Amino acid sequence: MKDQTSNNHEHNRIPWNLVGQIVLALVFFYLLGLLMTSLSFAGRNGIDIQATQTISSLEIFDNFGFKVFDTKWNESTWAEVGSGSHIEQLDGILILSREVEGFGGLVAHRRKWLLSQINYVESRLMLSSDIQTLAGDISFEINTDIDGNKWFVKCGIQGGQGENTASILCNTADGFSTTVVKVSYDTWHLVRFEVDSENETITFFADRQNIGRYIPQNISELKNAEYSLILDGSSSNDGSLTGSFDYVQLKNK
Repeated sequence: MKDQTSNNHEHNRIPWNLVGQIVLALVFFYLLGLLMTSLSFAGRNGIDIQATQTISSLEIFDNFGFKVFDTKWNESTWAEVGSGSHIEQLDGILILSREVEGFGGLVAHRRKWLLSQINYVESRLMLSSDIQTLAGDISFEINTDIDGNKWFVKCGIQGGQGENTASILCNTADGFSTTVVKVSYDTWHLVRFEVDSENETITFFADRQNIGRYIPQNISELKNAEYSLILDGSSSNDGSLTGSFDYVQLKNK
């Protein structure tokens, strides 16, 4: 009788080990689902409209070194903008190539900044000597719309078919341009601009050398605007252009 009671007790015992394993499995698959959602947040051809409702001003640093994004890019950070550019991350470098006239690149996804929030923006770039378009560039910029007009600060490397050297140049939408710095194709160059919102100036650097300072005329409008960060390539006509980004950083104050 005692043995029978003991057997019944064993038979009715809750298998806690099995329950624990099931709970751990459910938690694991739930977290995996969240991770996969974050890695595929934006579509291949543009920004998901509903996903852009929450805007962040968090700073950006991307060295394109996370191998899970190789042959594409981190879609939770970037979304495609413009057209005609083939863009892929590979072995720690973001490569942008074009064959047609126009503009195309990546825009920082779900992020916008006030000018007062930006300390500096910089990138390490390289333009390939295998360039067949008459004029083209790879660049980074912050831009905004003011009363329906595009306003930007842009820095990059430009070149063209038949030109023996490339050029680093920064400019703004209202006609300001820095000193042109002649550089070699197929070599890395560090380009940067710093925002001093208190003194209302933007200072530009090429390979750590000061190449110009800009004082905006419409500073009150610019201070109230929200800015996007864009990496892009552009071509004046059909013909090949290839450029690379080693990293990009927008540093907050």
